[in-house]
Amino acid sequence: METSVKIISASYLRREGFKMQAYTIAPKIPLEINDETGRHEIYGVTDLTKVVDQNIKMTLLTSPGERIMNPAFGVGLRQYLFENDTTITRGSGGLPPLRENILSQLSTFVPYIAVQDLQINISADSNLMNIKIKYFVNDSSTSSVFDLTINEVNDNVL
Repeated sequence: METSVKIISASYLRREGFKMQAYTIAPKIPLEINDETGRHEIYGVTDLTKVVDQNIKMTLLTSPGERIMNPAFGVGLRQYLFENDTTITRGSGGLPPLRENILSQLSTFVPYIAVQDLQINISADSNLMNIKIKYFVNDSSTSSVFDLTINEVNDNVL
């Protein structure tokens, strides 16, 4: 019994009119249904920084213990909003210092990026917290800046 294997290249398939599905990386959060396709929106390979920004945002906003089966996941930024500057910079009452917490969580749960700069700005007068993270995606020539502002009074992420 003889078996032959024919290898077909992607370029051959394109020439013959066969359409290959584009690679997708992640669903777009919050999930939104596309009216034309009836499927949820997705990020493709070309949307790498959007996927990384989405993963950073989820890591920062998730409170520890909130994620099922992974209680160590998350920075829990909202719990830092009404703390004084000393608690935020040094930690106390079970809260680790914010800067170290962010860097630790990103290195553990978003290990494919290298954080180049982290800026934390807190405005006690207007109850705002702004986080800027300049990062580089490993194994890629992509770098970007993630910017997140939280206003706890209205429970908004700006």
